[in-house]
Amino acid sequence: MSSKTRKHIVFYLSLMLSTTLGVNAQILQEEQSLEGIWRFSIGDDSRWKDFDFNDSQWQKIRVPASWESEGYNDYNGFAWYRKTIHIPNQDLILKIERIDDADEVFINGRFVGRSGGMPPYTKTAHDQERIYSIPKSYWQKGKNVIAIRVYDFYSTGGIKQGPVSLNTDLTKQLISLDLSGTWRFAVHNQRGAEQTTYDDSEWSTIRVPAKWEEAGREGYDGVAWYRKTFRLPEHLKNKELVLLVGKIDDEDKTWLNGKRIGGVSPLNTRSSLARGLFNSHQAHTTLRAYTIPQNLISTQNVIAVKVLDTGYDGGIYEGPVGIMTKEQFNLFKKVARKEPDMFDNIWEWLNN
Repeated sequence: MSSKTRKHIVFYLSLMLSTTLGVNAQILQEEQSLEGIWRFSIGDDSRWKDFDFNDSQWQKIRVPASWESEGYNDYNGFAWYRKTIHIPNQDLILKIERIDDADEVFINGRFVGRSGGMPPYTKTAHDQERIYSIPKSYWQKGKNVIAIRVYDFYSTGGIKQGPVSLNTDLTKQLISLDLSGTWRFAVHNQRGAEQTTYDDSEWSTIRVPAKWEEAGREGYDGVAWYRKTFRLPEHLKNKELVLLVGKIDDEDKTWLNGKRIGGVSPLNTRSSLARGLFNSHQAHTTLRAYTIPQNLISTQNVIAVKVLDTGYDGGIYEGPVGIMTKEQFNLFKKVARKEPDMFDNIWEWLNN
């Protein structure tokens, strides 16, 4: 057996036995704790997400806790949580440490995000932290209602582990141009979609960041394209700039105005365009941060991102997404701490 073959065996064994720690791409500051008493009902009814639904007859339940520990012994299936709060009208991030098994989140009746899979695409996400970006347009003055639909298909269930909180993202203070929000989106390969002259008017739209499963592409694995047109503010002209495209599941190739400026792929570790922040090339955990050539950017610009998802969730799923100056980016790197990454070390060893 060759040394190269032995290295590959070691890598794939490590892949099965370990998890990856990555960049803390979002630096969260808690604005309001949501732990405590919520309204709760087992069963499933689409009306339960609505802002004006009367949940006064529902039971009360403590969050976080498994629903078995709150008296719902041996129950598997659907259940809903609802909480009424007052919150300022601003961009916020809902953080929940653990939900068992799958969930969907609604704010005032509007869908926000999903983790795991509901029937018929059942998939557990019991070990995944929930991070849901909620635009300020979803909130209203005065009363607001958070509704969480949970599906548990074995063992214990519910919003089991905190923190459970609403947070602001301090990294947004370091972004000169926020590019999160609505992007153009199309599945499958789109010939020539990286070119500025490409007509994407027939494409659908998608919220970024978010998994594309949350936009109705449940169960889709393969290639998809994202495009965003933006104007560069006057105060950013003639400055050294960095484009952040968030975290992407799994691989990407990114163009600006028709020129490839970056990409992350574990099968292309030698390419100078195949590294993210901190030179990481572990695909779905890597924050994409690509230097923008000064001679490339103009007043009107087009970003095109080709994404390959090889299984489970896909898409530009976590921010920040936007443009920073070089100074802002250097400050961001100091606070976006990178934990020691076993996979990165193995990849380096594997290819040397």
